[in-house]
Amino acid sequence: MEDICFADFTLERRKRQLRHGADLVPIGARGFDLLEFLVIHHARIVTRDEIMAAVWPDSVVGDNNLNVQIANLRRILGAKAIMTVPRRGLRFALDIDPASTPLPLPDRPSVVVLPFSTFGGDPDLDWFADGFVEDITTELSRFHDLFVVARNSAFVYRQMPRDLRRIAGELGVRYVVEGSVRATAARVRVTVQLIDASSGGHVWAETFDRDMAEHFETQAIVAQRVVSCLTPQIERAEADRIRVLPPDDLTAHGLARQGWAAISSEEMSYDTGPRNRAAALARQALAADPRSGLAFRVLAWVAWWNVYHGTTDSVAATLAEGIDAASRAIAIDPDDHHARRLRAQLNFMKQDAETSLPELRLAHEINPNCALTLCWLGFYEAINGNAARGVPLAEAGLRRSPRDPARGSMLCALGFAHFASRNYAASAAAAEAALAEVAQGATPLILGTIAYVGTGQLDRATETFRKVERIAPGLVAARLSGRWLSSNADYLARADMFFRIAAGLAPPEAAVALR
Repeated sequence: MEDICFADFTLERRKRQLRHGADLVPIGARGFDLLEFLVIHHARIVTRDEIMAAVWPDSVVGDNNLNVQIANLRRILGAKAIMTVPRRGLRFALDIDPASTPLPLPDRPSVVVLPFSTFGGDPDLDWFADGFVEDITTELSRFHDLFVVARNSAFVYRQMPRDLRRIAGELGVRYVVEGSVRATAARVRVTVQLIDASSGGHVWAETFDRDMAEHFETQAIVAQRVVSCLTPQIERAEADRIRVLPPDDLTAHGLARQGWAAISSEEMSYDTGPRNRAAALARQALAADPRSGLAFRVLAWVAWWNVYHGTTDSVAATLAEGIDAASRAIAIDPDDHHARRLRAQLNFMKQDAETSLPELRLAHEINPNCALTLCWLGFYEAINGNAARGVPLAEAGLRRSPRDPARGSMLCALGFAHFASRNYAASAAAAEAALAEVAQGATPLILGTIAYVGTGQLDRATETFRKVERIAPGLVAARLSGRWLSSNADYLARADMFFRIAAGLAPPEAAVALR
């Protein structure tokens, strides 16, 4: 951990002390944490919420605690050392010696996977634990939205004390993955945790158990499961972090990521507000950087949901705009699996399964660790005539990321896949589980409506239809006009008729022959 020099002061980070020339300056533990945070982030304005999370991570304290510490640091360093920027936050204003500055953070989520420890410190297991780290690092690198530190740089810290703030500063990352491996002749247990090094807070932790037989295959499977669970948690943590940052503080990539967070958090909402905000942020990003693939991807996703919900004046024009945006993102990065998935979904909207299914399969091949892509692939395989393949794919996606922020959407994908295979009870159960994740979500209500007709629960189907009619009238109108997400005749006939029965536009007995 390098010392940081500014004016006549030296912040001795390893010793956690401040010197003025040769003299030791008492500032207290909280004062040191605050000063270190401000100095590390001296290139930008930091919000009070960020400071509170970093300096008082496990405490609920008032602004007065922060004000007292700031006043004390100004008394020591000078009145102009820490600037207050009205309504935005604070900035460290003294010049930093460039030779002592930690590496700056990239403008995308950054992570390092540190060497895993072995239970009991057994050195004979080091090679096995190293294999997990290498595989997890490699699989994380498939997510092009992440900055992942190479394995060789991470392994430098194998024998060093684990000061995560120091390591993160030296490598220029925000997130650190740590883990441990415990193995017997028959079983292996891998425990993994994700830590936000800027605050020291735990973001996520999970334990994975597998048979020890065929240990190399076990290593690969556990690594895939870890990454499938891990990446959505990084996305969620990043969304929470940047949500409080003013747009003026964000780079083009930051603006695009804020747009991605906006559409991700409210993707199933019928309300157009989150989609409009996401689109505005994406356009701001493109104005600053016309080659922001993430911004184009945001516009593609906004277009898809507007068409899905029927919140557009022209379906054809919105589909064309969305496909163009996804194609631009792919031209910038051909391995952007999210953009390929979205282009496939938009082409499905055009009833073009011949184009869409191969591209969606390619998106999964590019990044088999993306649980959301896997669920969408299962959904589209099933509703376009391959239900036997679709349901297991959607189930696999949910197993891979059981605490995914997009779980509601993933459950709907499974539910529609079950509907395609005529398992109406499982379809209804998936709809109910999705509603528990996304209360008042229009998509699970659509699913529940047709599933209840399938199970013969007509009263529940009618009740559910009335709910979604109130919440999402444009979506209901689109479905009643016969616009679903499939060109498969069998699926379309059942979905359309069941929905019309729930709406009271067709007799209940019409479902009998179709079930």
